[in-house]
Amino acid sequence: MKKVADYLITLEGRLENGEIVTELPYEEVMQLVNEPNVVIVKNIFPADLLKRVINETLNWSNQEPLRQEPDDFISNAHKHRLHISNIQQAPQLFHDHTFDNIPALEPDFQQTLLSVFTPMTRFWNRLTGNAVPLGIRAKGKPYFHPQITHYPLGGSFFGRHWHPLNPQQVGVILALNQYGQDYHSGGTGYIINDTIIETEGHQNVGDMILFRYDLPHWVSPSSFADRFSWDDPKGRWVAIIPFYDPWGTPAPSQEPQGWKTQITVTEPQLTEAE
Repeated sequence: MKKVADYLITLEGRLENGEIVTELPYEEVMQLVNEPNVVIVKNIFPADLLKRVINETLNWSNQEPLRQEPDDFISNAHKHRLHISNIQQAPQLFHDHTFDNIPALEPDFQQTLLSVFTPMTRFWNRLTGNAVPLGIRAKGKPYFHPQITHYPLGGSFFGRHWHPLNPQQVGVILALNQYGQDYHSGGTGYIINDTIIETEGHQNVGDMILFRYDLPHWVSPSSFADRFSWDDPKGRWVAIIPFYDPWGTPAPSQEPQGWKTQITVTEPQLTEAE
């Protein structure tokens, strides 16, 4: 374990028999997240696998029409997110690929995505004490929404926003490509107890960021020195696994904590095991 800066900690990790393990037990990792800290688990996935995830996602999206209608939360779709959210008033500009129905994909692409998303969901379950599988659940219950997100060069970003702590509890962001090589600007930032925590330059390909889910956070813009293009695959690529009921209560319009307010301690919420 290494303290990189105030509220920013790195841990060594690895993939072992399909499970993400770290140098600390799962409960101690979760304790670090809840204190709160931003934790980066290093060296989990090999770069060649993650490059395959990007390339196959690109191939799939080139064959699928962009979704223009609102999300249905039950299908596979990709969409240019270019708007300001109604509730949080957070501007956003990125290319989102959401896989709510992985079994409907071509088998090889399925396996590529599952080689990343299955260990990620197992790890989340280990951290939170749950046993929730991938896949859509009964209405009224939260479920995972696997996403591959591309932040193109030339000004893509995600404005400061927040989420309810439960049911997600801990957010996870896996870096699919390398800072300083595949992209040179843009990273996820957080605020904890009046302190700005920037992860840009600290997260390498195969590393996973863990953060308490109700922290205000954002993705800093990629450099405007580059020309923006939706069709250019260069830029930052990440994999995430949001866990929520799309028909449930959205995040509050008032930020849960900010510059001068301490984190509100909330009891973890366990979901039903299946």
